[in-house]
Amino acid sequence: MSQVAFWAPVRGHGAATSNVLAVSTMIALDYYARIMITHTKRTRTALENAFGRPSSDGNLLSFSEYGLDALERLLQSDKMTPETIQDYTKPIVKDRLDLLPGSRKPLADPDCFREETLPYIVSSASRYYDLTFVDVGDGYKEDCTEVILRNSDLIVVNLSQNLELLERYFNKELWTESLQNKPLLLVLGDYDENSRFNAVNLARKFKWRQPIYTVPHCTGYLDACGDKNVLEFFLRSRNAGPGHSSHVFISEIRKLTKALLDRLGLDSKLMQERGA
Repeated sequence: MSQVAFWAPVRGHGAATSNVLAVSTMIALDYYARIMITHTKRTRTALENAFGRPSSDGNLLSFSEYGLDALERLLQSDKMTPETIQDYTKPIVKDRLDLLPGSRKPLADPDCFREETLPYIVSSASRYYDLTFVDVGDGYKEDCTEVILRNSDLIVVNLSQNLELLERYFNKELWTESLQNKPLLLVLGDYDENSRFNAVNLARKFKWRQPIYTVPHCTGYLDACGDKNVLEFFLRSRNAGPGHSSHVFISEIRKLTKALLDRLGLDSKLMQERGA
């Protein structure tokens, strides 16, 4: 029962949202695990849209009944428990993957306690779910990002192959205090193996002794994110063989998910689905 934050130090670099979508969906299909995924942003995000188009009224869900705002009301009435959180999520993969939509309250709302309540709700969810993934987005000065990072059992740091960004990260110019003494996994998002700045060369340049994981650029996956059918993409592609356009992407996502589970001390052999 672990909390994992997906974070990128610079806006527009690292593909944190698409990476957490891929990892959470892959685990949900490959393992016996209960997973919740959520985010810290105030508007409807690519994370919420990835698993289905909004309804005709423009909302992914009825936010009077689901999502963070509904859980805030439940918390204020002292009726929220770790077990009841699931009732306010959108099921993506039955008994495996649930999505908790974010708040729709405007910043000026005097009843907005989201900066305090989201970390509490996420921590509570971690007592029910095996894995709770939080897309904290880019940077570290917005909303409750710092608290989420501090409370997480593992932080997945999402980087691009931009050399200036990498130099600033490895020199710790872009570090936030919450990364200190935390287990970290480094991931290069939207990765191009043919770049001169590939994972092997970057590890050598920055004398990085731990693995650098990659999420390769995959047109099919990016199209699925845009078309709001991420789950369908993984159902079609998860057993793609060598030569298939998605094979390398799926293989690298599986390497990342296994490393993530191992780093959390979860027994992947016991969690793994029969026949996967």
